[in-house]
Amino acid sequence: MLLGGLRLGEACTNQPIRKNIITVDRQRLPDGTISTPKTGGPVVIPEWFADEYRSHDFTRAANTVYVGIRRAGKKVGLGNSLTPHVLRHAFATQLVNAGCSPEVLRRQCRHHDVSVSLGFYVHTTQADVEGAVIRAFS
Repeated sequence: MLLGGLRLGEACTNQPIRKNIITVDRQRLPDGTISTPKTGGPVVIPEWFADEYRSHDFTRAANTVYVGIRRAGKKVGLGNSLTPHVLRHAFATQLVNAGCSPEVLRRQCRHHDVSVSLGFYVHTTQADVEGAVIRAFS
């Protein structure tokens, strides 16, 4: 979720992968059934993560993954704030902070409208704004 922006149900089922591109074409629903995703399509993941992705079996129940992520968040001092969807937001924010265009962000998140990607998924701080201005004019 953090390295590809997958939704929880998409991360709980094996998706086809070629090189470092996952083709999201299915999702696991809360009742365990497999269906078509909200929005499918290609998702690029870091090349260094592609082999790890291939070796993993993504057939866990969504609740198992959700609880595991919450526990990991508590373990590192984030309390109950870490969720699968927070990882998706962090993915989008990281792309923007790395300088990706709004259209690349929209495609990676598989949103129909870039305003969803930018308006709801990207979170900036004052430090982000200051850093961007410094980089732009240094």
